[in-house]
Amino acid sequence: MHLRSSPLLSSFLPLLAGLLLAPSPVLAGAAEPGGPSALSALGAWLHLPASLALGPLALPTGVVVAMLAWLLAQWLARRNERRTGQAVDALLWQSTLAGLLVARLAYVAQWWTEVAPAPWDWSGMPAFAGRIIDIRDGGWNLWAGLLAALLYMLWRSRRSPVLRRATGLALGAGAALLVLGSLLQALPSADAPALPAFTLVNGQAQPVSLQQLQQADGKPMVINLWATWCPPCRREMPVLAQAQQQRPDVRFIWINQGESAEAVMGYLRREQAAAPLPLAQVLFDPQQQAGGHWRQRGLPSTYFYGADGRLCGMRMGELSRASLAQHLKECS
Repeated sequence: MHLRSSPLLSSFLPLLAGLLLAPSPVLAGAAEPGGPSALSALGAWLHLPASLALGPLALPTGVVVAMLAWLLAQWLARRNERRTGQAVDALLWQSTLAGLLVARLAYVAQWWTEVAPAPWDWSGMPAFAGRIIDIRDGGWNLWAGLLAALLYMLWRSRRSPVLRRATGLALGAGAALLVLGSLLQALPSADAPALPAFTLVNGQAQPVSLQQLQQADGKPMVINLWATWCPPCRREMPVLAQAQQQRPDVRFIWINQGESAEAVMGYLRREQAAAPLPLAQVLFDPQQQAGGHWRQRGLPSTYFYGADGRLCGMRMGELSRASLAQHLKECS
C-alpha cells in the first residue's frame, strides 16, 4: 500500500519537518582584530537571520527553509510522477518520514545522558518517552536524517531504475536546499554583536548593564527572553534553573518582556517554587528593548554569549536539557 499525499498532510508535514530539522544557528563570533576577514564579509552578505517575520507571526528561519525544501521536492516528485507513471510522490513521502524518524532518534542517542532517566528509574520512563517525541526543542541530526531518507529511497526503488532516478532528483533537490539554508545560517557574520549596551532594571528597580555583568567575572552568559503569559517560556524555566545550579561557570540571565516587577515576582514565587530562579538574575525590560535589539517577535528566545562577550549562538523557541547542553557545548 502506497502512502499518498493529501491537502491536510501536505500542509502539516512542512511544519513538522521544519520544527524537527530547523537548524539552530551558531555564529562564529566577531571579526578579526585587523578587520573583517573575507569569510566574515561573505557571512555578513549571505547570513540568514534566526527568524523571519510574516506579518504578526515570527517563524524560525529553519522552519521556513524546511517548508520551501519540502515544497520544491514535492513539486518535482509530482512532475516526475506524471512524466514516468511511477509512484514518485508516495516514495518521497515515505523517505521523508523515515528521515525525520532517524533524525530525531539520532539526536536522542547523541544527547542520551540529557534525555534518559537515571538507571533503573522506571518511574521516569513516561517522561523519557515524552522527551523523545517532543520535537518542540528543535532537536535533530540533519546528516543522519538525510542519509536515512536516501537509503530508504534506494532500497524501495532497487528494482526500478526509473523510479530511483525520478525520486532521487526530487529528494536531492529538497535536501540540497535544506543543507544550503543550514550553511547560510551557520556562516560567520561580521555583525555578530557584543552584549547590548542598553540598561535594564532588577527587582529593586536598580539599573543593570549586561556588559558590566559580563565584565565583572568574565563568564559566558545565557540570556533568556520570556514572559509569564508564554507557555513554552514556563515549560523551559526548570531546565534553565537546573542548568544554572549545575553550571556555576556560566551566568544565566532571565529578561522579562513588558511586564511589571510585582506581577513577575509574584508569579515566580507562586508557580516556580519547585525550581526557583535566582531572583538576582531576573531582570525587567518594560520597554522591550531586548526584543527590538535582537529583532525577535517570538518568545521564548535564548542568546548565548561567550567569555569574550560575543554572540556565539541563539535559539528561538523552547529549550530542552539536550538542546541547552548542545548550545552550551557549541559555545564553549
